[in-house]
Amino acid sequence: MSEELLQDETRQVRSVSEVTGMVKNVLESSLPSVWVEGELSNFKHHSSGHMYFTLKDDKSALPSLMFKFANQKLAFRPDNGMRVVAWGRIKVYEPQGRYQLYVERMRPSGIGALAQAFEDLKKRLADEGLFDPEHRKPLPEFPRVVAVVTSPTGAAVRDVIRVVRARAPMTEIVVIPSVVQGADAAPSIVRAIQALDAWGGADVAIVGRGGGSLEDLWAFNEEAVARAIHAARTPIISAVGHEVDVTIADFVADARAATPSNGAELAVREGADVSRRVEALDRRLSGAMRGMLAGLSDHVERLHTAYAFKLPREIIERSAQRVDEATRRASSSVAQLVAARRAEVARHETALRLSDPRGIMARGYAAVSVLPASKPLRSVDDVEAGGEVRVTVADGRLDCSVLRVSDSDGRTS
Repeated sequence: MSEELLQDETRQVRSVSEVTGMVKNVLESSLPSVWVEGELSNFKHHSSGHMYFTLKDDKSALPSLMFKFANQKLAFRPDNGMRVVAWGRIKVYEPQGRYQLYVERMRPSGIGALAQAFEDLKKRLADEGLFDPEHRKPLPEFPRVVAVVTSPTGAAVRDVIRVVRARAPMTEIVVIPSVVQGADAAPSIVRAIQALDAWGGADVAIVGRGGGSLEDLWAFNEEAVARAIHAARTPIISAVGHEVDVTIADFVADARAATPSNGAELAVREGADVSRRVEALDRRLSGAMRGMLAGLSDHVERLHTAYAFKLPREIIERSAQRVDEATRRASSSVAQLVAARRAEVARHETALRLSDPRGIMARGYAAVSVLPASKPLRSVDDVEAGGEVRVTVADGRLDCSVLRVSDSDGRTS
């Protein structure tokens, strides 16, 4: 071997740590987070709280670990021989020069295993008291603002908006966007509920999505979502899937709706319901007054026919006259009260018609909201030049770009 070749080979020699570092850089930078399905083996739950195991199939094995902060959120108890689906990143453990999967989320594989995980978490949360009726907050009778935590592009949000607009046009709807399916769904729903509470502007919230498979709806069976709903100060209606679908969120929410449309019906009363309620109260009051007057008349009649009052006729006649006067006054009071109730109902109906946004828009006005969150535009501070707004008029809407923003004095920001 020539001296020149020996010197060239010497320049190429690298340490074990350098080679391992090169492999680590290439492997970790080129592989994204992945879902891996396999069977648990060599499972060990260390005293530190971390879990060490191997994911294997009939051809290969993948060393894996799950740190304590991640496995504390598991809704089931892993064990050897169980098939699971794990999500995480492939990294190199340099001291031993091997690659392994660092798991951040894990669930049982297959519908049967998911159902078992559902029952295990349901029992554990029930034992903690999260489903107890005393924790449920009452829904407001006449909410001014209804929040919807769901996908902003799904069918569920359109169903909720349609029902609320038909039943109570004056009610404001605020959509808080969230991922509702997949690995990122549960954390996204939790963040949306926390943002809803931090805002504090909603009277009631509908949390949910349209129908799907058990796996599609699994985010609403996650422990983190259940605890976020339980901790929320805002009353929450769980509206997940179809009528046959049941999730952990249904048990912990303040009310459960069979579908998102049904959730909207629970959240707001129909305008006609209010009128019917006033009329029912009117009938009850009139009936009570008539019953009271009938009782008084019977009492007077019994006194009139009593032997003791037959002799002093003058006393009886005076009493009868007073009763007649009282009856006339009472009847007049009832009539006035009924008239006042009817006038009140008429005023409410007129107010409803006058405040209907569609009537206002038909006179040339428009409602403006800031995209993409559809937040109502109340001030020039809510939008910047170059931003986008949605202008809603009586017969449709326009999505517009803001060219310039000026205050009431004409100053341009």
